[in-house]
Amino acid sequence: MVLKQLDDQQRIKVFNALADEKRIQMIRLLFHENNRPMCSDIGRSLGISKSNGSYHLKILSDAQLVLIEREGVTKYITLNKEIFDYYLPGFLATL
Repeated sequence: MVLKQLDDQQRIKVFNALADEKRIQMIRLLFHENNRPMCSDIGRSLGISKSNGSYHLKILSDAQLVLIEREGVTKYITLNKEIFDYYLPGFLATL
């Protein structure tokens, strides 16, 4: 099996994004949510400020672990399960 070098850059982003407790908590929250929460809902659930929540979500988004959809001024967050399945199969089930 030959690993693509482009995949290595993505792996670095994924593991860096997951190397923070707040971001793991965000992933856990999103995994257990049945709907698309708003950015503000995630921050409120975790007891963090809006700017801190945005900072962490940007890192998760840059790693393609979450998808951010904008509807007007509201941003909705969903997990990008395809990335988890590709780079970390079984990871979400451990949450």
